[in-house]
Amino acid sequence: MKKLLVLFIIPFIFLAGCNHTEEQSVEKENAENGIASNENTESNKVENKKNEYLEKLNAIEKGLSEFDEVYKNGTQTDMNQAKAETFKRWDDALNEIYSVLQKQLSASEMEKLREEQREWIKHRNKIATEESSEFKGGTLEPFQFADTQARVTKERCYELVEIYMK
Repeated sequence: MKKLLVLFIIPFIFLAGCNHTEEQSVEKENAENGIASNENTESNKVENKKNEYLEKLNAIEKGLSEFDEVYKNGTQTDMNQAKAETFKRWDDALNEIYSVLQKQLSASEMEKLREEQREWIKHRNKIATEESSEFKGGTLEPFQFADTQARVTKERCYELVEIYMK
């Protein structure tokens, strides 16, 4: 019985001690041979940065639930202020993403994006004006304007991260 136990325990202990994955072995071998895994590292950095910003954007979305009660029971002034704050949060995120892209993109890519961004701002404001014009002069006009700006800016944040983030 003891021999049988020893026969089963020794291989188990041996296997437990060799708990390296194939990937770890390849990384160790590459390190020993002076081969850097820059390609994987660079790819991981890109994915990590994208994921980091997607998580930030999702956190903004979740955080905006704090205004749910205002939209249900608040005054029009409170709702307008909440919507303006919503737009501000998305605009701040957009500016942060843009700042990161300035460091990541080449000069020619950045110039192209800069021009695209200028056109996008005009487009965003035009849409916001059109959608809010239905309430021209009323208390809902600033709410609708900020709502449209927030929605379009949110979409742009996700777009920039997905397309340009490195």
